[in-house]
Amino acid sequence: MKNIIIGTALFLLPLYSYAELNVVSEFLVGKTENKIHSTIKNEILEDYSASLKSDSFAFRLGVNFTENFTFELAKHKHGDTVNNFTISVPTFYPDPNGTIYLPPESDTVYEANIAIDLESIRIGIKGQIELFENASINTRIGFAHWKYDKFTPLQLTYVGAAPGSEESGNDVYYAIGAEYKFTDNFYLGFEYSFFTINERSEDKSLVSGSYEHDVKDLSLVLGWAF
Repeated sequence: MKNIIIGTALFLLPLYSYAELNVVSEFLVGKTENKIHSTIKNEILEDYSASLKSDSFAFRLGVNFTENFTFELAKHKHGDTVNNFTISVPTFYPDPNGTIYLPPESDTVYEANIAIDLESIRIGIKGQIELFENASINTRIGFAHWKYDKFTPLQLTYVGAAPGSEESGNDVYYAIGAEYKFTDNFYLGFEYSFFTINERSEDKSLVSGSYEHDVKDLSLVLGWAF
């Protein structure tokens, strides 16, 4: 997906040379709400849920094909959320009649501090309608190529697992927003965007797990039209 995004951008560059197309650049700064739910299925079902906020930043380029439609390419940094929690691992010993687990007071307790760091590259279309002079509302839809840094949310319930370094995938994103144009070139706006990551994985130890990560960004948009 990442190669498709880059290829599409390179394909559109010659069009800008031969057509009267307007280019806009935007810087976004705001907050990301990360709703995470992770589940590991083994002999004892374990799960973890959290809703944490992080700082978000983005840079976006757009090409206006008409007054109402813009093709866009963006890089979003959703920041990292540090998940602090404890995990209790039951103590057990084998028995001819089946595994015997000791009482909870015999559990081994681990303190975990795991940071979930996420970024995405987005390609999509923006539709815009003017409400009144200099003010407009917009909506966006496209594909987000997301990538985790060191850990995926699955690590929150499977601390013993190997880090899923730079695990990535693709999902559809949506956004709504509004803008106000102060000059012919400069405008300000706000935007609310979201997408959801749903992944399932298995390893050789026959332990299966899944996680869901809702990524919701509320951003201030600073734009400049060339």
